[in-house]
Amino acid sequence: MSHPVIIVGGYDNRRRAELDFEALTSHKGEIQGHRAYAIALVERDSVGKVKIVNQYEPETEYGGFAGAVVGGLVGLLYLPLVVVTASAGIGIARVAAHLWHGVSRKDVAELGTALDSGEGAVLVLARQTPADVNGALPHATHIVHRETTHRHEDIEALALELRDMHDVPTATATS
Repeated sequence: MSHPVIIVGGYDNRRRAELDFEALTSHKGEIQGHRAYAIALVERDSVGKVKIVNQYEPETEYGGFAGAVVGGLVGLLYLPLVVVTASAGIGIARVAAHLWHGVSRKDVAELGTALDSGEGAVLVLARQTPADVNGALPHATHIVHRETTHRHEDIEALALELRDMHDVPTATATS
């Protein structure tokens, strides 16, 4: 059985990152036939500050919950953001802590190198590793992916917990 995977594509400029983000989200979060939990477009400015520019969470599509998984993922990979994201909301801090326990520190460091490799990045928390990772992010200059130790049920339970925290009605999820 496969485990959820974190994929980070680094880009030499934000426009190239936008192209891949738009391609992924235009397919409703499908990556080579497999759904993603979250997709984010991230920008790094000239002083190294990281900012989430756009996000897509096909499993939720709710305003009150959208962003918690993306914020937690960015907080996990870019440690200085953990304090900022934790202050942004308990949901984001909860996701970052949850993801931290499913990925080794070495893997987090390696994933972070792709985030730090340019002016933009696309982050994906996917159900499984695509057969062609380079084909999934064709404009990336640097791609790193790591499988987590989480079970899909763990990620889905976290999503339900966060939905309940925000009193958002549950939608029927499709795989």
